[in-house]
Amino acid sequence: MKLILPKNIFSSFLKPLLPPEYQSEILYQESSLICKNLEYNTSAIALIPSLELVNHRNLFVSKKIALSFDGVLSNSYFYFIEGEKKFQKIYLRGDISLNEILLAKILFAEKFSSQIEITLDTNKTAETGRDYIIAGDENFHLWNYQSAISLADEVSEMIDLPYVNFVFASQDKDALEKFNKQINQVDERIDGEIVNIIKELNLSEKTKEFITENLGSIYFDMTDNEETAVNELIKLIFYHGIIDDIFDVKFI
Repeated sequence: MKLILPKNIFSSFLKPLLPPEYQSEILYQESSLICKNLEYNTSAIALIPSLELVNHRNLFVSKKIALSFDGVLSNSYFYFIEGEKKFQKIYLRGDISLNEILLAKILFAEKFSSQIEITLDTNKTAETGRDYIIAGDENFHLWNYQSAISLADEVSEMIDLPYVNFVFASQDKDALEKFNKQINQVDERIDGEIVNIIKELNLSEKTKEFITENLGSIYFDMTDNEETAVNELIKLIFYHGIIDDIFDVKFI
């Protein structure tokens, strides 16, 4: 069974907990391309950015497992020019998805009353004197994430629920139901494994320590809280006029 995962350290936490039949066919891909892959691999299961559901409403979504945050540990961070009070343009780098683009617009509108311009930075290296959103592992290799602002923390505070960054989804209802049956109580099971997983990551000791200290703010089970949170994110982008209607997510 083909399983598509985003290329970030948080998805790697899940790999040891997956049944053997899924581990043998894992494909790691940029977050922005995963749903496109699902259009062709109709029986595959993928961990997709949650707001991709806006453009792929036909997908079934797992009620058992997701990737959510509610604190300083995050897959995406804001890096602002020190002392800046007015924001106009934000540059995006890293494993950018629709989540960062849409949620950045909403956060700046609500917190700073700013209608920002968002631009993808395609340069090999970031430039000084710019405001950035960095997504994915680049945060932990090249940036001072501990002085940055966690996107997950900001979104979680805004909706008063965990920020569901990624959900497991598939076009194939039967395949996802089978997957669900083989995944049980991920949060409980991962507690005994995650410290060893972190030790094996290609990260500095300081970063490993930061992640370990903040494990209490990352969640893998899809509970009623997380289901509500996904629906709240969809309502949020509707209320900001980004989509024309609210739709029901096809949770199974």
